[in-house]
Amino acid sequence: MLFFLVFSACGIHDGRPDGVFIRIHNNSDVNFEKVTVQSGNEEQFFGDVLSRTASEYREFDYAFRYGAVWLQAEGRDFSLIPTDYVGETPLRNGFYTYRIGLSSANLSDAELTFELIDE
Repeated sequence: MLFFLVFSACGIHDGRPDGVFIRIHNNSDVNFEKVTVQSGNEEQFFGDVLSRTASEYREFDYAFRYGAVWLQAEGRDFSLIPTDYVGETPLRNGFYTYRIGLSSANLSDAELTFELIDE
């Protein structure tokens, strides 16, 4: 019974995920702070994600293969904001990772990089 309750509470039914679950992987050599992601109609706060680590999964009502990202790294604000989701299909139920990094080791020149990983 406890086993069933644990899996139903985290959105897994019959061995398949029942929802869209996304985590953030910091693919850079600096710590990310105050990481927030908006995809679909929902915004989720992931908090701090240390260098080369991943956050916990957060459930979204629905999400797309990319999203808006806001974070801080070494006191500098970064954002990556898509123009729209026209023509995009929502992700199927499952587990995904948004791998976020920096385009340069020099933070004054860096921009966020983004990659979707289908778990």
